[in-house]
Amino acid sequence: MIIISLDIGTSKLCALALDYKAHKTLAIRAIPNNADIKNLPVGCYEQGPQQIYNQCLTLIKELLKDVAAEDVVGIGISGQMHGVLLVNEKLEPESNLITWQDQRTVADIAALKLAPEIFERTGCKLSSGFGGATLAWLNKNTKITNNIRALTIADFVVAKLTGIIATEPTHAASWGIFNVRDNYWDQELLQILNIPEFVLPKVLETAKPVGKSEVLGLSAQVCSPIGDNQASVIGAAGFAEDTAVVNLGTGGQISIPCVQYKYSNQLETRPMPLFKGYIQVGASLCGGWSHAYLKNFFYQIIKEIAEVEIDSETIYKKINELASNSAGGLIADTRFSGTRLNPELHGSISNINRENLTPGNLARAIIEGMVNELVEFGREADLSHIKKIVASGNAVRKNSVVRDVISRLFNLPCEMGEATEEAALGAARASALGITK
Repeated sequence: MIIISLDIGTSKLCALALDYKAHKTLAIRAIPNNADIKNLPVGCYEQGPQQIYNQCLTLIKELLKDVAAEDVVGIGISGQMHGVLLVNEKLEPESNLITWQDQRTVADIAALKLAPEIFERTGCKLSSGFGGATLAWLNKNTKITNNIRALTIADFVVAKLTGIIATEPTHAASWGIFNVRDNYWDQELLQILNIPEFVLPKVLETAKPVGKSEVLGLSAQVCSPIGDNQASVIGAAGFAEDTAVVNLGTGGQISIPCVQYKYSNQLETRPMPLFKGYIQVGASLCGGWSHAYLKNFFYQIIKEIAEVEIDSETIYKKINELASNSAGGLIADTRFSGTRLNPELHGSISNINRENLTPGNLARAIIEGMVNELVEFGREADLSHIKKIVASGNAVRKNSVVRDVISRLFNLPCEMGEATEEAALGAARASALGITK
């Protein structure tokens, strides 16, 4: 049984073919997402939805060079969350995709005085770039009329393939206006934001067949999508409910499965329907970028003092070697870009004495600092039921020291995720489950 999956990221699009019964990835294709809209006002981030869809078809064509179309039984889709676009009844875009990076609603959101119990229902604090905030702005600027519907980019691709306009809980929750506990659009918040309910799509089950697609010679069930965070968890750790997933790429993120709904001010609680529960998610703004920041610091020292230029890979290799042999002692707070709740916060290097300010100790401290941010989220969530950590992301994949630090600071075994395209693999696994059960 072959499942094709698409992962629609902000900067990259990936397609994967999975033989689900054999648990074998047959082919992977990836291309840059070239749909960015240029020359927008400062703080506005948009992409062309039709261009993204066309690129998805291109990736499927490439996969069909390696697998037979008649063997493909399903198509799964994962996508960037939070963003929103408008379509008409003919599935023609009436707006660009306004992505999670968009900042046009910062002032509007700051002016809102939302009661804490609203966040306890939605599982997150409404932020600029979330679909709910963007829809409020679109309605205020008369972009929403009676025949308009709102979709995420993953919903849009499903709609183009099947003709069905809908969403599902993982993407609905990402807009910040969905009652995560009870599985419906939050009426009180819609009224506060003045969002007309007719613009919101119906909410189907996650990763379940929506309809058949005949594109490109296929005759396959297209499944409702799954958010890229949830898909990445499944791609890294499967459907295990006792495993937390740590991702250290540019940012940092920990995803912790929980059966019962829990809300914390420091974390987001997101639906995880395939676990019949939820995941609590803590995200650091710098994460693995802190390691790159340190690399650039050493590069600048070498260039300015020794007047020698050394390539990044050589510096990374040496940093990791120094960190692995470090005696420690320095303490790094790697919140260099603040936090989501306190963007004005700054990082620091402390506990410096007359002997311990060395390159190795600094490298070790930075690594421990970026992991400690995620440990704090873990303490907030309660890790008592977690038996191991699965780690993913380039900052972990390229540095065994990070895995050792994760294991020590969490006091749990840490394994490296085998997949490099976790979200695409997770979407394929989820859709295979949705088709067969």
